[in-house]
Amino acid sequence: MIASSPALRRFYDFFETYGAERLNGLDESYLAPLTSAEREEAWKFLAKDVALSEEAIKGLYILDKVRAIRLFKDVLAVPVDISEYPAERKELEVNRLLLLAYINSVEPDEKYVNALCEFSNSEFEDVRGLFARSLRVDQTTSDAVEALKRMIFTEVERVPLASAITKFMAIHGMDFDMDDPLYDSIYRALRSDNPKEKLAAMRRLQGRVDSE
Repeated sequence: MIASSPALRRFYDFFETYGAERLNGLDESYLAPLTSAEREEAWKFLAKDVALSEEAIKGLYILDKVRAIRLFKDVLAVPVDISEYPAERKELEVNRLLLLAYINSVEPDEKYVNALCEFSNSEFEDVRGLFARSLRVDQTTSDAVEALKRMIFTEVERVPLASAITKFMAIHGMDFDMDDPLYDSIYRALRSDNPKEKLAAMRRLQGRVDSE
């Protein structure tokens, strides 16, 4: 790809890089220096890959949030074929979860918040954890709360379980603070292997909400 300016050349070069720079991802520094015409060129380059690439999704969002949200909704409306390869299935789930998270960051809608919940049952622990972290405390729905509860009772992997618990507690007004004895007590109860302890901790959280 022949670039018309050093800024655009740096943008294209990003997709030929490897190692730490690529892992750090496409960010504002690659896109902010572009002129209006160059931003449109970058948009077209990224948009052709929006259904496949996490980098494309993030880049489009940085370029134009409103325009990106319209495109993301269109992408989500198209059914996808499920791959027989686990790596491809995981990538697809991560990307669709990211699309939903970006939509809810700009145009929060119960439909899209609840659509996130399907990823709480993902076969991939990274995706289940990402689901919990992607939920916003100010966009709670009953489906989202139930999905977190289900994870707290059934999740066996450490990171997604911790993510579900911390988000569930945040929804109930308790931000992460392991130095707080009450927070620590409820958190440990929710991590317990005993379902009765988990239920009791959930009642304590709900009691705090009801008393406010």
